[in-house]
Amino acid sequence: MPTLTLPAPQPLAMPLSDALSRRRSKRAFTREDITPQQLSNLLWAAAGVTDPSGKRTAPSCLDLRAVTVFVLRADGAWRYDAAKNVLEQTTPEDLRAASTLGQHQFVDAAPVTLVFVAEETPRTKMARPSWIYLDAGTMVQSAYLAATAMGLGGVARGSVDGAKLGERMRLPATMKPIFCFTAGHPAP
Repeated sequence: MPTLTLPAPQPLAMPLSDALSRRRSKRAFTREDITPQQLSNLLWAAAGVTDPSGKRTAPSCLDLRAVTVFVLRADGAWRYDAAKNVLEQTTPEDLRAASTLGQHQFVDAAPVTLVFVAEETPRTKMARPSWIYLDAGTMVQSAYLAATAMGLGGVARGSVDGAKLGERMRLPATMKPIFCFTAGHPAP
């Protein structure tokens, strides 16, 4: 399985209050790729590891850590291994357009779509389903703020056929995409 090592995440210079006030959903992107550094910063903000115990940048109800971030790019689908700060390819197929329900043409122009994937485990079966969505929502918000701080745009999307996308991403049956965050350079 091919892997890509990402550069170490770098601090973002924009104050949080500025990122919060400037954050907007963007649905028009240029075809300009984002840099590996920008991708690393975006992924770290959403699900990066912040200490040796595995705690992440985003909170997790009951510390379930049941949401994993994947990246869809022109060169395939990739799982983000936050502990190693690497991407592991699950398929070389470009699935960005497959992450929509045929509703969002702008996804094709954007260089990346983050896919938030919930994993069903014995522990998560005992938890309230809303807790997993809360975890993913906080991760999406962190991605929004990081994108804003780097001058990128993004938009969260719940319109995803999780079962179909998960199959095309070659995920096990216990893993299901629940949200997407499409990001890139905003079009003027």
